[in-house]
Amino acid sequence: MGSLQDQLLKAGLTTEHKAKVAKTEKRKQQKKKKKKGATSDQTDLQKHIEQTKLAQQQKAEALNKAKQDDLKEREQVARVKQILEHHNQEEIKGERTFNFTYESKVKELDVNEQTQKALSKGRLAICVLEGQFYVLEDEPARKIADVDEKYIVFHVEDSNSQVDEDDPYAGYEVPDDLTW
Repeated sequence: MGSLQDQLLKAGLTTEHKAKVAKTEKRKQQKKKKKKGATSDQTDLQKHIEQTKLAQQQKAEALNKAKQDDLKEREQVARVKQILEHHNQEEIKGERTFNFTYESKVKELDVNEQTQKALSKGRLAICVLEGQFYVLEDEPARKIADVDEKYIVFHVEDSNSQVDEDDPYAGYEVPDDLTW
């Protein structure tokens, strides 16, 4: 049994001349495909275009997200700076030294006696922005903590709510006049 072309010739459905013309057309089309190479295949080209578009879209989304994060960070810093400058306690200066830790270093702040007591009881907090320390009341400090905890350097939480029942020193009071 021969090819389809031989079968059509035997059945009389085509002539030899038409068969030769069809054969040469088929060969010409195959040569054209070989000359153009792999890029002439439309499916490969479309896949390549889609991949390029997808990569560009992902890059654009990543840049947009980075810009949004940067803008959000700037807004947070501006909000914190506004709260700090508006609520900073200026009348805290005094002859006593209040020690606290910041970035694993002991820092000192010269305060008066009233401010020292307020800091130790949690009514005041110490915050930092751009290397400068601010003393704030409890409520503005909580607002800053809602934005980001990294700005709060020193803030004593209310110790009455956290009484440890197994504490062996619970019966002993710390004197108020103890200074370090």
